[in-house]
Amino acid sequence: DLRRYKLPLGVVAVYSASNFPLAFSVPGGDTASALAAGCPVVVKAHPDHPATSELCAALLRRAAERGGLPAAVLGLVHGFDAGVALINHPLVRAAGFTGSVRGGRALYDAAAARPHPIPFYGELGSLNPVVITEAAARERAETIGKGLAGSMTLGVGQFCVKPGLVLAPATEAGDRVLASLTETVGATPPGVLLDARMRDAFVAGVRERAALPEVRADLPGEGAGEPGQRSPDGSVRAGVLTVPAAHLAAEGPYDLLLEECFGPVTVVARYAREEEIGAVLRRLPGNLTATAQLSAAECGADETDGARAAEEPDEARRRAARLLEQLTPLAGRLLVNGWPTGVAVAPAQHHGGPYPATTSTTTSVGTRAIDRWLRPVVYQDTPPALLPPELRPHNPLGLPRRVDGRFEPRA
Repeated sequence: DLRRYKLPLGVVAVYSASNFPLAFSVPGGDTASALAAGCPVVVKAHPDHPATSELCAALLRRAAERGGLPAAVLGLVHGFDAGVALINHPLVRAAGFTGSVRGGRALYDAAAARPHPIPFYGELGSLNPVVITEAAARERAETIGKGLAGSMTLGVGQFCVKPGLVLAPATEAGDRVLASLTETVGATPPGVLLDARMRDAFVAGVRERAALPEVRADLPGEGAGEPGQRSPDGSVRAGVLTVPAAHLAAEGPYDLLLEECFGPVTVVARYAREEEIGAVLRRLPGNLTATAQLSAAECGADETDGARAAEEPDEARRRAARLLEQLTPLAGRLLVNGWPTGVAVAPAQHHGGPYPATTSTTTSVGTRAIDRWLRPVVYQDTPPALLPPELRPHNPLGLPRRVDGRFEPRA
């Protein structure tokens, strides 16, 4: 007789993100899912928005008391030293993090080095590759260019799912995609990044990438300046960098282009042959998202009989299927003919991916985010009187349960 349920792990440490002062900060998804699991939370506030963090923490504590919980169910600490102490505190049983690869890896290693290691769920960085097929470029070059520009400049490029690497054909159709992209980006007004450190890293990162041989910086418009250029008011311009895809297919100085540059810039790698797509994709680290821009024929949209189309795919759909097979190992969310910016909070959502996108296989967005803070426990051959209420035969709490493999709805 086996009866299984899940218990909250205990105190959860949450490390706020700089780019989302609300959605991934004190009242963000990590905090919400941990509280829903029954875990108290201590948030390490991000130094870019300490006052906002204090205000949000006060609101959450007030809500906790109204709900019959102690205000101390949510704690808040400030400062680098407090963040290091928090990951090592003996009462902390798990941690959630959204931020840089460097900072997240340091905390991840500290969590693993504890006398009793704890799980560390970190979202560290993502390039979010996009592949544009030649057929898609011929079919809707201008639409793809405008959509890409809108996605990479949304929020001044500060979304963790911003498309940072684009594989586009080195053909006339690819030229039209690039022209539409650069025209739309050039018409986008400068924007202000959320902190000076982020701005300086962006400006330096774009400059270093643009200095590589055969990397071209594209930004049309009179007086536009260079991509990533900083204005006197602290704002930055969006930009596009282009490079032959063949340069990214092997190790070398162009590896820098395969690293995330946080802010409104994207790298367009022009491929001369389809084989170059696979060569570049094989060199990519893990990502949160991967996108394929396909033609109607590659999607099977020209088939009236959907069942027959699935059974007898033509060459166009076989190529598209192979491309999705190449993208699947790289990311936690695959998009076809869409753009990755914007993450719906839904049961089917997955916001995660292979390292360094995240340090685990779990999601930090959606209803399954709660699983990070729960520990399964099984009772075997335990007398009913000694079982927790959730597992007793007569179900005194009226919970939805699965018994002998069959789902029983809430009583």
